[in-house]
Amino acid sequence: MKMSELDVAELISVISTAIAPTLFKGVDEKAAPHVWRERVRLNAQVMGRIAAVLHCGDEVGPDIHELIELCTRHMQTGYEQSFSEVLGPGGSLSKIHKL
Repeated sequence: MKMSELDVAELISVISTAIAPTLFKGVDEKAAPHVWRERVRLNAQVMGRIAAVLHCGDEVGPDIHELIELCTRHMQTGYEQSFSEVLGPGGSLSKIHKL
């Protein structure tokens, strides 16, 4: 089997789930929103780099830097949208802090 034969979306999902406990270690519902945002940005950077390499297929070429930037921006956008529901004004984490 070659890298190009793998299901990249499935790999990204599995890897993301596997690294989340390490990246978010020590962060819970009592953590300040800026701490969550920092970890979300770090998660996007890590996953963007991993995704870029996986998308290269069988060989990583000189265009990897551009692909890393593209994948990282894509991850950041997706994560920011998801976490804004939790961290934004009226988000579920904000509601917990008000209790």
